[in-house]
Amino acid sequence: MNRRGWKWGAVVGVLGLVLWFALLSAPEATSPDGQGSFRDSRVGTGLHLPALSQSVPTASGDMSLSIRGRVTGARGPVAGARVLASAVVAGESLSELPCGQDVEESVLECSRAGRLAGFVARREGEAPVLARATSEADGSFSLEGLKAGRYALWAESSEGTGMLHDVSAGSEGVELVLGEGVRVSGLVNDEDRAPVAGALITAVFITHSRYFETVTDVTGRFHLGPLPRGEYVLLASKEGLLSAHLRFTGYAREVERKFLLYRPRRVSGQVMLEGAPVAGASVKTWSHEEGSELEVLTDAAGRFSFEGLSPFESYELIATRDGLWANTRVDFETQGGPPRFLADRTELTLELLPMVEVTGVVRDEAGRPIERAVVDLRVKEGEDFLSVSGGWTDAEGRYLLGPVRPGTLRLDVSLGGLGSSKSHEAVFPAGTSTVDFVLQLEDSEIEEEAEPEDTGGPLPTVVGEVVDELGVPVPGATVLLGREKSYRWGEPFDAVLTDTSGHFSLEAPTEGRYRVMAALIQDDVSHTVSRVVELGSEGARVQLRFEQGQVLSGVVVDTRGKPLEGAWVEVHSVLGGEPSRRPAGVQTGLDGRFTFQSVSGGQLELVVTRPGYGPSCAEREAARSTLLVKPGDRELRAVLVRKAFVRGRLVQKDGSPITAFALSGRGTYDEEGRFSVPIRCSGTLELEWRLPKGVKVPGSRRMQRSVAVQEEVDVDLGALVFDAE
Repeated sequence: MNRRGWKWGAVVGVLGLVLWFALLSAPEATSPDGQGSFRDSRVGTGLHLPALSQSVPTASGDMSLSIRGRVTGARGPVAGARVLASAVVAGESLSELPCGQDVEESVLECSRAGRLAGFVARREGEAPVLARATSEADGSFSLEGLKAGRYALWAESSEGTGMLHDVSAGSEGVELVLGEGVRVSGLVNDEDRAPVAGALITAVFITHSRYFETVTDVTGRFHLGPLPRGEYVLLASKEGLLSAHLRFTGYAREVERKFLLYRPRRVSGQVMLEGAPVAGASVKTWSHEEGSELEVLTDAAGRFSFEGLSPFESYELIATRDGLWANTRVDFETQGGPPRFLADRTELTLELLPMVEVTGVVRDEAGRPIERAVVDLRVKEGEDFLSVSGGWTDAEGRYLLGPVRPGTLRLDVSLGGLGSSKSHEAVFPAGTSTVDFVLQLEDSEIEEEAEPEDTGGPLPTVVGEVVDELGVPVPGATVLLGREKSYRWGEPFDAVLTDTSGHFSLEAPTEGRYRVMAALIQDDVSHTVSRVVELGSEGARVQLRFEQGQVLSGVVVDTRGKPLEGAWVEVHSVLGGEPSRRPAGVQTGLDGRFTFQSVSGGQLELVVTRPGYGPSCAEREAARSTLLVKPGDRELRAVLVRKAFVRGRLVQKDGSPITAFALSGRGTYDEEGRFSVPIRCSGTLELEWRLPKGVKVPGSRRMQRSVAVQEEVDVDLGALVFDAE
């Protein structure tokens, strides 16, 4: 390199380092307009220099198509908004990559944070941005140079954020509506409850594999957004700690989430044979977190180690060498108590012993292999045979079971209880034994199941979409079809979740009038809307639109006006029937207060629960245990009554307890004869005890007492002598 080239290289290197440290020290990575959302720059983890911009991938073929439209907000056209077009790459985007072998879920849907963190760290799996534009003064934009296909459009400005799914290249008149978006914040601590600074926080838009990133500040806090409404996976990762992730629906203005990152654990040890170390032995274990098998070879001293293990997994280690085996199980959760005190490493000694593996082929009488035959290997313990290994045959009818200790073993083979079965019992020596089986198949087992006859036409169907107050589709909303009448449903006739475009389809049992309800309920967000539809043979189409959400606050107190901390508060439709996939509610604080960020819908009720408390007598008599939310309500007050009980012990005249009896029709068994009856209202409580035939007492086996009770006041009857005379 000449001197001029060297100088330019040094300048670029210095600038890169300056930008690098600036990014690492920033508490939040932001876009040029300060919104911190659709980043082209990437915040690094300290492991590598990130790309400063995402290049547009080269593509062959016609790229002359465009998407044209307008960006609008609450006040009309929006100028200067950034507009992006991205597309999922088949077989490469996270939303299409499998969680693991033989797993239908995508990486974004499975529970393995380690696998997801690997893709994020390598900058893999994100849907690439293929075109960019900036909206003009009238809000218009034009995304050029696109190939034929369907794209997701993203827009961001100081007025908000928004997106559209499945927009075809060549589309004209597309309207991108900006909403205020979702801001995600939270805290990252390690297992010692110390804040984790510099942790990379990545929000991945599930339906389109789009990344949004920031890093935690010195206090472990992070702020991300505004993000478009939708479903996300939120991943926290930091070098030297195990990654953690969670899933959330972003709909409210503010979402708060916390992470606890644990130190990786280590398992090490030595493989021995008759007191001598064994070099070159294979030691394997399976990681459920990674969805893969881990394998190491022992060194000259017979030693091995596994790094980066999760403290919440159980690991079975299997060592093998020259037909000899050793195995043991490691469970970090049982070593040292609660999670924050788990041991960081475990030292093991694996002694190699002769072991048995059994293999073979299961065929039918014609010699054809039988797939998915059930094979169970059992070891004899006394007079019984205990199952130690089992599985199914593969497409070639082959199975492999073990390893187990040599001795008397039994193999049981069947077709899962649907056909013939066979067993083979023998003394198995160390090594690999082969046992083949022939099963008899009945004609009914090999005949294909006949398709049921079609006895009628298609069911009446209602299709439609769920949108928010701006008309933007709402994915992941629950939609139910029930009876028309506005009282509580039992089980709905049909229930689905809206797709990425907010669409749904429901089937009714017959033609007629039905109610369709949509609900989006999670944490401090509760939106419901319903409509009555007339379903004929041709079906119906309907749009369900959530109203603008409003803040709903209040306080929960006891009958003396004292605030109740820890009460759980939910908002539901009085129609009921809106199953939630996640916890939907908020908890009161020290001051007894609660706040829902966003609530909409008619015919709503407030449901408040707290251990040890319940509704008042008046509410029970009115068959009402909830607080109705009237239109316009913004501040509510819920009063809970402390539960009270009549307690005592039922004894015989000699003081010995009567352990079995029926009290007011309910059977009871207690070693000390104790009983407890809830007090629901002030007044007189009539109690009746009946004794079973096995209890010997003089006179009648029935006793009655009248007890004066008062709401919220416990009554202790002490030792109550059973006296029916």
